[in-house]
Amino acid sequence: MRPVTPRLRLILEVFAGLALIAGGLLFFGATRTDAWWSWTIAPPLTAATLGAFYWAALVLILSAARSKTWARARPAVYPVAVIALLLLLITLIHIDRFDLDSLFGVFWVVVYALLPLVLGLALAEQLGTRGEDPRGEQRLPGLLRSALVVQGIVMVAAGLLLLISPGAADDAWPWALSPLTSRAIGSFLFGVGLAALIAARDDDPVSFGGAAAAYTALGLLELLALNLHIPDLGDRPLATTLYAAFWVAVVLTGGYGLSAARASSRS
Repeated sequence: MRPVTPRLRLILEVFAGLALIAGGLLFFGATRTDAWWSWTIAPPLTAATLGAFYWAALVLILSAARSKTWARARPAVYPVAVIALLLLLITLIHIDRFDLDSLFGVFWVVVYALLPLVLGLALAEQLGTRGEDPRGEQRLPGLLRSALVVQGIVMVAAGLLLLISPGAADDAWPWALSPLTSRAIGSFLFGVGLAALIAARDDDPVSFGGAAAAYTALGLLELLALNLHIPDLGDRPLATTLYAAFWVAVVLTGGYGLSAARASSRS
């Protein structure tokens, strides 16, 4: 079995630290992004939503960094790489929105200019190592696998819509988004959806354990962000209900995945 290379493990640990800080600044400082973030985000619900994504990414990245084999780390690493690349692209598209006179703005641009390159080089080294990546003997429960496929497709589709045509989501999203924040949320949705589809394809409950923890954390954090910033919601009750129901489904799916992973580890 191929182990995770020391270089990739180190990079993932650095990524985890950055995700921890970014999540804290956005979630706890949702109302102060004018002073404590790379660009001003309004309303605060949008900032908290992005903070929840960063903290869920933290759980996902740590699960990959602590994995002993590439087969266990792979389902988390590829989505993280995709999210980093998409955030670089939207940074280049909306560079005029960033506060390049502040440390936060410059830090964002430098970090996202470097992250895809650094991770790409580490991935090339990882894929060049010798060894096999066997799949475990256990399989995901059919209901769990189906839920991951459906939710993955929904998130990938929603992410693409927010990325490609931010204005097209105005009536479907529970609150108003700017083109930049629409694309930022779309980047995370696309990456998380990809992670769900990879987990369904790998069909390995043990490998899904770390992703299941991140999945559960994401659903809970997004629901918490929604409850903390209810006044920011627009007059779109159907969109709000569907949005909240989706994250409840994500929490249930993640919890089911954690249960399946524990049961497989004991067998």
